[in-house]
Amino acid sequence: MHRVAVVVLATATVATAAGKHDPRAYPGWRLYDRLCLPCHGAAGDGRGPAAPYSWGAPRAFTRGTYAWRSTPTGQPPSDDDLRATIRYGAPGTSMPAFELVLSDVEIDRVIDVVKAFDPASFAKPGKSIVVGPPRLSDAERGANLWKKQGCDTCHGATGRGDGPAAQSARPYDLTTEPLHRPRAADDRDTRRRAAMLSIATGMAGTPMPAFAGSLSNADLWALADHVVTLGTNAKPRANAALDAAAIAGDQLSIGTWPARDRDEERVFGAAVPPQGTAPPQLAPAEASLSARQCARCHAKQAREWQPSVHAASTTWGLGAREADHAGGDCARCHAPLAEQSDDRTLRDEGVTCAGCHVRDWTRRGPPRRAGSALAIRPGYPLVELAIYERSDFCMSCHQLPPRTAVNGKPLLNTYKEWLEGPYMRRGIQCQHCHMSDREHAWLGIHDRETFRQGIRLAGEAHRKDSTVTVAATLTNAGAGHYLPTTPTPAVWLRVELLDAKGRAIEGAHDELRIGREIEFATRWQEKRDTRIAPGEQITMTRAWRAGRVAEATSARITVEVRPDDYYERLYTERLRGTLPASLRAMYQAALARTVASHYIAEKREVPL
Repeated sequence: MHRVAVVVLATATVATAAGKHDPRAYPGWRLYDRLCLPCHGAAGDGRGPAAPYSWGAPRAFTRGTYAWRSTPTGQPPSDDDLRATIRYGAPGTSMPAFELVLSDVEIDRVIDVVKAFDPASFAKPGKSIVVGPPRLSDAERGANLWKKQGCDTCHGATGRGDGPAAQSARPYDLTTEPLHRPRAADDRDTRRRAAMLSIATGMAGTPMPAFAGSLSNADLWALADHVVTLGTNAKPRANAALDAAAIAGDQLSIGTWPARDRDEERVFGAAVPPQGTAPPQLAPAEASLSARQCARCHAKQAREWQPSVHAASTTWGLGAREADHAGGDCARCHAPLAEQSDDRTLRDEGVTCAGCHVRDWTRRGPPRRAGSALAIRPGYPLVELAIYERSDFCMSCHQLPPRTAVNGKPLLNTYKEWLEGPYMRRGIQCQHCHMSDREHAWLGIHDRETFRQGIRLAGEAHRKDSTVTVAATLTNAGAGHYLPTTPTPAVWLRVELLDAKGRAIEGAHDELRIGREIEFATRWQEKRDTRIAPGEQITMTRAWRAGRVAEATSARITVEVRPDDYYERLYTERLRGTLPASLRAMYQAALARTVASHYIAEKREVPL
């Protein structure tokens, strides 16, 4: 009881000392932390961990410049403007719509947090401009005004953003990108109003001026008609590729957390530094970086970790690649502790407990929950951080920097895929699926049941005249990223015809490889990418009419998974060459592991 009282008192003291404008003191902070912080940052400066991977630079709430307003230049957006942005998102950018996720009360709580980053700008509420009613469509008049008012100087004659005055802040291409202004629908009338408001109020923080007051109501609507016409064929981006400018300007370090937060960056903000000499107040078990000592008090977590891929991260071929002088920066994630470079026993533990939880001999982890087995020992310091429950904790090792892009996508692009998919906007983090109830098994594609939870298989087969047609559809029904997400695995979707005795009919079979197929020949190249985005599906349709097709009574559909397909091919290729005996043995062991990881996820027969 005494310790609980101290914690409550300390929390109250922090909130009081922080002042009424501290964003963290507001009830909406927890929502902001989960849904907004990844892009907009802990300080609201637009420099969150997801910022390097987002379409469009995240808004910096600390500067008071908001592009999407109904208020005049120099005034803050109204609460309704902010509500619209949160509720509907910004088409063509990484800003998602939270309409189905947040209630009206929750949206208002998030707005309180946003305002608290720059209270001076919101000290006096903005007042929305009054615009006259819509006029009849007049795109031809709008086209004339486009030139007369000098819009083509920046936006270009055809709206591609390539006008002579367009500099570093190049206007976006109106012909290919949808209007970014948040809106409830995307029909022509709604687009027209969105364009009119942007023309009338201008875009704060950009060279785009406000035309309200200098143009008549009729002119504003006519210009909006022309803008909508320019964007007739504009469509939102449908993949997880990166902007070319982000790729060209990237300077991020591999294996690091690309954000600014004094406490959270101690985890993966840079390569993990040596722990140094253990403080004398730590007991011998506490002064060890080995998982075997952690298991004394954290037995459940240790049992879950032991058979995991994380625990084997230095044994599944990494040793062979390093001995072959091809390891590169792999150890940064496969053996993150500085001490693992010299301690072979510790290195063999792979991604060990301390790799994620110990810095400067201080434990770090998620906020404690009621029911924890052991009380905090005063002499063994613990820092509780929210990052442990957010997806950006995982991005250091599961997302490569933009400059590593091949065909616009980094070789490891899992965080970006999640960011642009349907799960981020619902607050579903990596940990919800891969660390359910804080389990430390991190089950993924190497686990058959976990993979099966992520897919839905459907099939049909029919005969018409002398032709037999089979269609198999595989849906990514449960993965928050592409399926599969990295270039390492491959999923094989196979169909074959069977006779009345269940025997395969010769020549009546086919297969489709699902995955991102890459190869290295002086540089990385992407041969094809057939992966399935979250909620999407892929269908393979095949037809046969020759041979013994007349004997077919059913079709068999099979989904086979090879979790380490890329490395299986790589190890096989190296073993074809001349290698020292010790290195050959290492590659043979690594190859055996990859081959043993194959499994059949689904198999079913479909009658004709």
